[in-house]
Amino acid sequence: MKYLSTRGLSPVASFSEVMLGGLAPDGGLYIPENNSPLTIDDINSLRNLSYEELTTKLLFPFVSDELDRKQFSLVVEDAYKSFDNQVIDLVEIEENRWVLELFHGPTLAFKDIAMQLLGALLQFTSQKRNTKIAVLGATSGDTGSAAISACSRHSDVDVFILYPHGKVTDIQRKQMTTSGSKNVHALAVEGDFDDCQFLVKQLFLDDEILNSPTKFIAANSINWVRCMTQSVYYFWTFLKLEELKKELTFSIPSGNFGHAYAGWFAKKRNLPIKKLFIATNSNDVLHRLFLKNEYSKGEVKSTIAPSMDISIASNFERLLYDLNKGKSEKVRSMMENFPISSISLSNEQRKISQDFFNSIPSSDAEILEEISRNLSNNNYLIDTHTATATRAANIIGDPSEPVVSMATAHPVKFRDALIDLIPKKEVPVPSQIEDILDKPEDFRIIKNDIDDIKSYIMSNMT
Repeated sequence: MKYLSTRGLSPVASFSEVMLGGLAPDGGLYIPENNSPLTIDDINSLRNLSYEELTTKLLFPFVSDELDRKQFSLVVEDAYKSFDNQVIDLVEIEENRWVLELFHGPTLAFKDIAMQLLGALLQFTSQKRNTKIAVLGATSGDTGSAAISACSRHSDVDVFILYPHGKVTDIQRKQMTTSGSKNVHALAVEGDFDDCQFLVKQLFLDDEILNSPTKFIAANSINWVRCMTQSVYYFWTFLKLEELKKELTFSIPSGNFGHAYAGWFAKKRNLPIKKLFIATNSNDVLHRLFLKNEYSKGEVKSTIAPSMDISIASNFERLLYDLNKGKSEKVRSMMENFPISSISLSNEQRKISQDFFNSIPSSDAEILEEISRNLSNNNYLIDTHTATATRAANIIGDPSEPVVSMATAHPVKFRDALIDLIPKKEVPVPSQIEDILDKPEDFRIIKNDIDDIKSYIMSNMT
């Protein structure tokens, strides 16, 4: 499989170049040359596979220029051995409403599913090539801890994570700052998540970074490995609910559009998905896009669903490429003045997107109300991000149609937000969290300055 940049000015790349490259040199995002589409018979033939086997089967076409099938199978097994008894779980909470639990990994967040595979692939590649690798990422909470968990055990991989100082939960911060690994660097940036994300993008365009003997890679959802891996759980869910004989609708808490694009990608591979509900918090950049045909950067608001406190959805560029039918010059034209100028879709593009996507924002009060409703009616406790999805499922979903809401984090990670609904002591605390609560933290507060951050990174590689 070969890969292209959404902006069309970079050379065609291999899987390893895409995985290790972060952004394409022209500033675009990588997408596969073809989608490796499946027939419905192909999809149904996967029904009895384990999650690991399903991942190997679905994703091998996209990695086949780097690993053979046996090697990839072993990498996948290594990736998921740190999970609970199951990688993911599906729970029916009320009639025609399911929750897809994506928080059974080591950091109790959905990002473990992709990050653990990325970490295992990096270890394989570093050993195969005898190359030092540095993971560089920005996080609003969960990506950083997932990247650190996935990579800290690999001595050939350094990890530098930028997060907004004072704007992640205590548990999210401690998951990033208590690893005790010399190859892990948690950098608390004096700014918001968008600042962190912009800094990472600039670093990947910096000549000193690009020409370093160490290969820098992106841990954010812009890395293609993240997108392709997240597409697997859409297939897994369909196969579990195939007896319904209906196309499924998924409701997704979304900030950066990563696993939303993964659902779109699964649809392009011919998975029967009817709709994707894009559930946002008060930072409603994606909702404004689908409602008002306006994609524009706004001021980031702090909410009780902080992992979605984002005003630029980086993976949206991949959707733009698809909506423009692969015409990279049009994407380039749209992106060259963004975010100074907003982006609008053509009438045809808007119809295509609205046929598949719907959206709804939720305020903090509405999130708490939805958590209370699920606790009272269904005896099921959800976190603040998942609440945006279950609320969307009930408000804009047809009661007679099945909707699967994605539970992106264990409620303990945001228990402080639940204090008015349920005593903190009644929120179950898994052993992964208990183990870090009293550990000493190691992090550095750093200015929102590209030169300071680059200097720190170049001086602290092991």
